[in-house]
Amino acid sequence: MKILIYGAGVLGSYAAHELKRVGHEVTILVRGKRYEALKEKGLVIRHWLQRKTTVDKINVVKELLPEDRYDVTFIVMQSSQVNAILPAISANVKCPLFIFVGNEDKAKEISEKIKNISTSNPRILFGFFSIGGRREDGKVISIHTKHPDFDIGDLDGKNDYKTIIEAIFKATIFKIKFHTNMDDFLKTHIAFIMPLAYLAYMSNCDLRKIAGNKKASNATIDSIIEGCDVLVKLGYKIDPESSLNFLKNYRRVVYFGLKICVATPVGRLAISDHCKSAFNEMEYLDKALLEWTKKSKLPTPNINKLREYLIKYVITMKYQT
Repeated sequence: MKILIYGAGVLGSYAAHELKRVGHEVTILVRGKRYEALKEKGLVIRHWLQRKTTVDKINVVKELLPEDRYDVTFIVMQSSQVNAILPAISANVKCPLFIFVGNEDKAKEISEKIKNISTSNPRILFGFFSIGGRREDGKVISIHTKHPDFDIGDLDGKNDYKTIIEAIFKATIFKIKFHTNMDDFLKTHIAFIMPLAYLAYMSNCDLRKIAGNKKASNATIDSIIEGCDVLVKLGYKIDPESSLNFLKNYRRVVYFGLKICVATPVGRLAISDHCKSAFNEMEYLDKALLEWTKKSKLPTPNINKLREYLIKYVITMKYQT
């Protein structure tokens, strides 16, 4: 299939590598220095857990034109950047399927905007790759399991897209998980990751500094529970519900798992590296979580306290720039 990856960060780069590996015709849309690096050196990925490096020669373009034809386009960008590209996506009349991948708090709004503007009525889906890492010196340092999850779904409970998704990802290493309502999944994911981001900012993005801080780890766990309670109060479903149940029923296991994570390079690659490089996105998602907490009118003492570390970090970084 002919596939466009809109964005060449950690997630987009790995998706491009894996989809090309199984034989798809993959193109990455990217601009600036990243465009030049991909043209000159190819797509370089260091697979950290697997201890190997791959280099792919890959097609790159700088824009999506109205008549450009792709079987599917993956938009893999920070949530705070998505609105800026919606006009280009809506203007395209040749791509039947757009999949927005990543942290997204306003999935319904994005879907509605495209439906209201586009003349071709493309299928809109939302997804999430369970991959971490960072970009460094023109290459991607990727941390992923042998079979990373790819969660995907629409917002209306339809399953007409399953056949093409299965065809796209056939033979890839991804484990596909279909969801009835991806808005529930994406909001749940934000409720889970933001407390971890707060923890990273508490340590100034060096999680090893607080590996032994029992109070901070427990506050992080409590913040996740608070965030999920907020979502339930607002009428959303926790997805997957098993994640919250495990956290509540096996809190001690979760605590020690978190302690090990922050004390090892896994925590740096999976959490703090992204928080450090994408603090603007974390600020954006924090505002979304804050909006939900205010709307729910539930007490969220742990979230309120921990998010102060994000605020301080963001102010410092913006002052430096």
